[in-house]
Amino acid sequence: MDTESGAANLSNRMRRFLGTAAVLCAGLACVFAWRAYFTEHVNLIPDECSYWAWSRRLDWSYFDNSGLVAYLIRMSTELFGKNTPYSVRFPFLVLSGLTTYFLYKASFVLFGNRFRALLAAVLFNITPISLLGGSAAIHDNALVFFWTLGVWASAGFLKSGDPRWFYVMGIAAGLAIQSKYTGVLMLGCLFVFLIWTKRELLLRKEPWLGALIAAVFVVPIVWWNMRHDWASVYHIFFIGSGATSTGKKIADGLGYHAAQFLLVSPLFYLALIAASASSVRRNIFKPATEEALLLSFGLPLGLFGIMAFKGHVEANWAVMGYISTGILAVEVIGRANTENGPGFRRLFQGGFLKWATVLAVVPVLLVIAHAWIGLIPASLEKKLGKDDRIIWETRGWRGLGSHIAAIKSPEDVLAADTYQLCALLEFNVPGNPQVRYLAPWRRPTQFDVWEPSFDNMKGRNILFVSGTPLNPSSAALTTIYENFARVEPLPDYQIMYHGVPIRSVHVYRCYTFDPFSPRRLGPRSLFYRE
Repeated sequence: MDTESGAANLSNRMRRFLGTAAVLCAGLACVFAWRAYFTEHVNLIPDECSYWAWSRRLDWSYFDNSGLVAYLIRMSTELFGKNTPYSVRFPFLVLSGLTTYFLYKASFVLFGNRFRALLAAVLFNITPISLLGGSAAIHDNALVFFWTLGVWASAGFLKSGDPRWFYVMGIAAGLAIQSKYTGVLMLGCLFVFLIWTKRELLLRKEPWLGALIAAVFVVPIVWWNMRHDWASVYHIFFIGSGATSTGKKIADGLGYHAAQFLLVSPLFYLALIAASASSVRRNIFKPATEEALLLSFGLPLGLFGIMAFKGHVEANWAVMGYISTGILAVEVIGRANTENGPGFRRLFQGGFLKWATVLAVVPVLLVIAHAWIGLIPASLEKKLGKDDRIIWETRGWRGLGSHIAAIKSPEDVLAADTYQLCALLEFNVPGNPQVRYLAPWRRPTQFDVWEPSFDNMKGRNILFVSGTPLNPSSAALTTIYENFARVEPLPDYQIMYHGVPIRSVHVYRCYTFDPFSPRRLGPRSLFYRE
């Protein structure tokens, strides 16, 4: 009888396990169905257009960042033979699937629990940042993939002891740096892990050969910067300098941490912090290598969390740190619940996972609904303007491209006064004409690398597009108005929302451009000065 009862219990547990696993797999299927739809049917946002513009002009590196995102886009658009949202995003859709697979594999290799590994993969995919941008053509998605690959390779070494895994880690680190400059932190994370748990390995050749492999991928970035007076390095330090007043620094730091709640959802974020803190407390002096590895790869969260109070830190800079801490949180909390352990971890029992999922997914659904149909009145949307990034970045650009194509003459040079608008026009105007960046502002851009001088436009007629009216210069603002013999306003393009124009994009045909008079325009500086 006892044998029959035990078999029945085992059978029930197996059915529950398979049922839960089926739900998790169904959730993943829904996520990837949404990503496939997003990849093909949602027009490119400004950042994606910028990186697509990079891909048209391949270089060793770029002003804002390293170049792998451009190489992937160029490879894909050449493969498909056309420039569409799908062809631009396709590599990143593939990478999102591979990230999910290697996240699952890393967890399983470390802890041998398939259910928790699957749960960690699903939870990462339903965080708001992953749901909204998991297949977007941006640096972060390439970085997250190669970071995850590095975690998996490190787990493989930890379990096998084969030092050749360091060569895989080196490739992953090098490609992470090629994806985004913050990828260099992978080398620091690995070094911290070795110092913490396996210092004797630093006397072997394999870790250093792995680091040398990573350095090979950095050579193109260094070469580009040497040829451009280290402009990219200067740019990174400039944008990270932040505010000067103590009060503003504190406000920026708190704002950064508030943004993390939105990126991964409030309850998931609290679980990550609590599980990581518990793991640090238990492992600081006598580390379990599996948890120490995951904590080491989570160091960007702590690093940027501190830096946010000292300088400017973008909310997404530490996103790769959530890979390992997510695996860690699922394992620590899951193990505590299974063992009915004491302490804070029991707070994450019961309906916690359900409500955490609701708080992660529902805001994303609201964002999608707002982008699709608009959830606030037109009067409020008009007041919000650029503060509502959802509508600002997703609405009107394809129509603007058609509007410009209808009024552009063959002899016109197309120009705009922001790099985002230049890239948006290049992608959305039929025929994908190259657009010149034309503005007296101090902010340097990648377009200034391609065309630092305006001298070759002397005497040309320019179709000028701007988000603000082009008025004559005044004591308060210097413009390019006087550098033309005549400025002819053309019909504005109106961005519509619920049938109401909420903002205008201004268009001018400007005749006989003179870059020398009444003031010299260019050559443009790459160092935030004219």
